[in-house]
Amino acid sequence: MPFVPSPTFHLTSPRLYISHFHAPQHNQFLVDLYTSELYTKHNKTNVDTPEKAQAQIENWMPGWHERNGYGPYVTSLRFARDIVVEGGDSTAADNDDNEKPAALLKPGQVPIGIVTLMRGAHYTVPDCGFALLPAYAGKGYATEAGKRIIKYATDPKPSPTSEVASAASADDDNDVPREGEGLGLEGVFGFTSSDNADSRKVCQRIGLEFRGIYPLEAFGGEMSAVFVLPGMQADLSVYGIKAARTDITVRESPGC
Repeated sequence: MPFVPSPTFHLTSPRLYISHFHAPQHNQFLVDLYTSELYTKHNKTNVDTPEKAQAQIENWMPGWHERNGYGPYVTSLRFARDIVVEGGDSTAADNDDNEKPAALLKPGQVPIGIVTLMRGAHYTVPDCGFALLPAYAGKGYATEAGKRIIKYATDPKPSPTSEVASAASADDDNDVPREGEGLGLEGVFGFTSSDNADSRKVCQRIGLEFRGIYPLEAFGGEMSAVFVLPGMQADLSVYGIKAARTDITVRESPGC
């Protein structure tokens, strides 16, 4: 059955929503993200018009979810106070009253990035990826989104006979995961370019361990830094990384 992105599915973290992409709502955002200098520094894409973005949202993204049960997700703000206005300032500066409730945004209403769980044909577990609009970089959002999507990936699947599942079946938002519900995956990778210091630091901050540099089939044999979830087996061939580890090392960057 073809995958249809739910309009209500979302995960929450203290500042973020993680939800499905929808066209045409997220068309221009995807163009802005993919054509930003921050993104194109380490990635290539031909999505440079709203029409191409809509084709990716409607055709390419659902295929990942249909095959694996997970894929790309849009990362958006929960609170209006965190919106960055022109000039790079957050609207939070206008709210000096910490007791005043912040205006709550709808999931996907103010997208700031993408977080992904992508599993190619070569591997048995997905890798976690992330990208942000430049205005929202350096504020901890990639780390927050990465931690939340990994929790969702590794939390156990809900039992069909559990009280939680029974309650969910009677709820209008029964496709919104409850706390502790997830995909039940056995592990998560983090793949980054060997020279992408920023992504390597995020991988470490979201709790992944560096395992070395490998020529990954998923990237056409490109030498890539491989991070794994703690507890995953030392022999990565168990998960589909069959190439021998090289003697290339990654110089650690100072934390920030």
